[in-house]
Amino acid sequence: MGSGGRGDVGAGWGTARGADEAALLSEEITAARVTALRHAVAAAARSAGLAGPGLEDFVLAVHELVTNVVRHGGGSGEVRLWQHADVLTCQVSDDGPGLGEVDVALPSPGEVGHRGLWLAQQLTDGLMVDNSGQGTTASVTARLPARSIVNEGR
Repeated sequence: MGSGGRGDVGAGWGTARGADEAALLSEEITAARVTALRHAVAAAARSAGLAGPGLEDFVLAVHELVTNVVRHGGGSGEVRLWQHADVLTCQVSDDGPGLGEVDVALPSPGEVGHRGLWLAQQLTDGLMVDNSGQGTTASVTARLPARSIVNEGR
């Protein structure tokens, strides 16, 4: 989904998690906690098996989503990270005013800012944005190496 477009953005991506999913992180987002959250996401993703450039890209993508909450989403929210089989998912949500119509695209070179969602989409295996209710929920995914897969028989 890294190539972008409207097909991967919108409501309908469920947040229900099953017994074979491992919760890795659930933290509150505030402006004062942005740096600590970046470190916490990095540590949790690393412990799940993400490494190297994939880890760096994933953490940067989540950081962009977290700073969007602080700057545009009312200043506070929640970040959740979990693993399901060979997929790591990070969900960032807020109770802000919502995004309205979402079109994830690279802004013109002269436009300041407005690159967070585009970067998150480019740096991960998938971006989903749900702004169908109060606030906005954005989720990114990364595929884990085979050795990091949660045992299906747990």
